[in-house]
Amino acid sequence: MRSFRNLPGLALLFIGAFLLAAKSFAQEAKVLKLVGAGTATYTVPGGLKIPLKEGASLPANSEVETGAGVEVYLEAIPGAIATIKANSRVVLEAVTGVEATIDLKQGNIVSQIDKNRLAGRTYGVRTPKGVASARGTVYTVAVNGVEYSVVTGSGTVSITPIGGGASISVGAGGISFSDLNGGAPQTAAQLQASPDAARITQVNEAAAVAVAALAVVAANTTGTFSAAAGATAAAELTSTMTTVVQQIPTAVAQSAALASAAAPSQAAAIVTAAVNAAASSGQNVTQVAQTVAQAAAQGAASTTTDTAAAAAVAQSVAQAAANAATTAAPENAVAIAQAVSQSAAQGATQGLIVANPTLDSNTVGTNIAGSAAQGAAQGATSVGSTTQAQAQAIAGAAVQGAVQGATSGGASNINVSSATSAAANGASAGSGTVVTAASVVAPTTTTPTAPNIVTPVNPDVVVSPSS
Repeated sequence: MRSFRNLPGLALLFIGAFLLAAKSFAQEAKVLKLVGAGTATYTVPGGLKIPLKEGASLPANSEVETGAGVEVYLEAIPGAIATIKANSRVVLEAVTGVEATIDLKQGNIVSQIDKNRLAGRTYGVRTPKGVASARGTVYTVAVNGVEYSVVTGSGTVSITPIGGGASISVGAGGISFSDLNGGAPQTAAQLQASPDAARITQVNEAAAVAVAALAVVAANTTGTFSAAAGATAAAELTSTMTTVVQQIPTAVAQSAALASAAAPSQAAAIVTAAVNAAASSGQNVTQVAQTVAQAAAQGAASTTTDTAAAAAVAQSVAQAAANAATTAAPENAVAIAQAVSQSAAQGATQGLIVANPTLDSNTVGTNIAGSAAQGAAQGATSVGSTTQAQAQAIAGAAVQGAVQGATSGGASNINVSSATSAAANGASAGSGTVVTAASVVAPTTTTPTAPNIVTPVNPDVVVSPSS
């Protein structure tokens, strides 16, 4: 008779093997969010093409295609959110309980990884020449034909060549082009020293779309992304914006504008992160504060038709920029507050008018001038008292910015007198001092003097490596 004494041990081995196999069974990726008005589809194994909708579950080997004007936020595996940009095509090569690999056939993907939620699982983006993987970072991968590029926003990405060979590590702010020096990583500073304008533009766009993708996740934690994912994205937004300011400075304005357009509620956080990053690296805080305040205000204002909403953005952005900058450099508080008051007013006015040319520019300029002055004065006052003369200067800068923004946006009928009155009231409310319209110096020119930030690009932006 056969002995059954070892059955308990055999049963345990069987159960263990079963659980291990079950863990690696194919699972499904989930579509968390669609952004934009374009069309996205997925084709399941067997050839059936289906319109993509939020909440859809996609099995392994599904092929996702995004058209113009739409991007897809996909959770391929817990802890990894892939933003598939417009005009891209990917195949969900492996989607199991322990790994997820997205085969990027064409276009680009922004990957956001929460190392705590990933919890030992693996995630990677396959390109024609290698797999870019990480356990906790933000990075953009682009594929055009057989070539790829990788731009890392935070953390470290490893690129493992197909067919074997040594892996390539790309740290925060690092760049790898498959057709440049064998994919060897380089810094943005090294790239800036080269005459290759096309690659520089590509890196700037990659940085900007990464910041924008993070902003969307950080802003949508009710019914779309989990609170944990939003918190991670908010932290990664700060670290990635820090990388941009310190290592890819030519992308600062574009990143602030595109991210604020994608998620207006994050505009103040984006500005604060950028100014703090400039301060910690010894950069010109006033200049960075002015640049990001204008870009963020313009990006956010370009997404609304509501003058009050644009004015609220101008106030929050000006306050955030002034607060962060004056905290870092209190000796320059007045100059900083004036600069951000002007730039936030200009950006918001221009963004709203360009997007809505039928709006009354006088109403737009008046409301935004008052709000920008109030925000800048509040920011400056948060780190110390603001004198009446300083508040007057802040109000005058806001009027100047509003006039410049209206002019840049193609409007010419802004009433300087009404904008001045509004700015005086705003500066009074923000500083706690009494500012009269008569004491505010009205602008003497309508020519823009601050950087004229281009209206932010939409989801159609595709970061394509050189072929």
